Amino acid sequence: MKRSAWPAPLRRAVEVPRFLWHLACWGRPSRALLFGPLSLGDDLLCTTVLHEARRRGQLLTMMTARPELFLGNPDPARLLPIDAYYIRGVKKLGAEIIHPHYTRPHPTDPHRDLLPSRHIIAEMCHLAGLTGTVTLRPYLKLTADEREAGRRVERQIAIHSTGLGAAIPYVTKEWGADRFASVVGALGQEFNFVQLGSASDPALPGALDLRGRTNLREAAAVLAQSVCFVGLEGFLVHLARAVDCPSVVLFGGRAGPETFGYPANINLSTPVECSPCGLREGCPHEMKCMTPISVEHTVAAIREIIARPPGPLAVATASLP
Repeated sequence: MKRSAWPAPLRRAVEVPRFLWHLACWGRPSRALLFGPLSLGDDLLCTTVLHEARRRGQLLTMMTARPELFLGNPDPARLLPIDAYYIRGVKKLGAEIIHPHYTRPHPTDPHRDLLPSRHIIAEMCHLAGLTGTVTLRPYLKLTADEREAGRRVERQIAIHSTGLGAAIPYVTKEWGADRFASVVGALGQEFNFVQLGSASDPALPGALDLRGRTNLREAAAVLAQSVCFVGLEGFLVHLARAVDCPSVVLFGGRAGPETFGYPANINLSTPVECSPCGLREGCPHEMKCMTPISVEHTVAAIREIIARPPGPLAVATASLP
């Protein structure tokens, strides 16, 4: 029998002692951010909300399953683990738990999301009650030793072949590992590719294989020491922006660069009448948004972004009423 089906007195007998123990350990936050236990990229995006809240003197606690994303970051008031009993209890005691979920389920299509009309970071800040100008970039702090360890080879380009190994995969973001392999082949004589991602991702011949061999901070350090990152829209794009690594990003029709991208990057996308669709799977148009993005276009974009003069990356802002 599921615990939710237990009689109420039995549930309370289990929940109350656990909640009281957590309350004694952690206290009651007044306001806390919580995206969810699977929200790797979204927890990273919460660093912007925390940063903008601190700028306004509105400190927020962060509830997260990945505290390593926030090491050395002064913006959260503190970090708390995610525990359902504790969350329910502190809400009853008056704590405000903010869920900055920027997408909503489509009312008639279970495979589709409704996307915000503005950048997802701006939407998250809005949902946290922030107003005024917000900066649209995430943050991650690396130590000097961590950063130095990220240099694996000379003239390294970080690359990612697929997002299907993610906790929440989206088929409608895929470009094809064979095409990424062709990118490595086209530039392999000039640059050294370092492949990040899950151990189950397709290997890219000619790339230094770090699939499943780095933790989050090690992957961030590799990105910080790379001349650029190339991959699909997803966590590693946000991680690259957090450590100031420019990227070449391939966007399908699920969501466009205007809501999920950064101006510091070269965002490759194809305008089609059915985009942005918000689909997670089941594209009825054979991914015609991705097909026109060729290996040649991607290689040219990589050359272009590497040729840019060094300096601070461009940063977008949004004004929230």
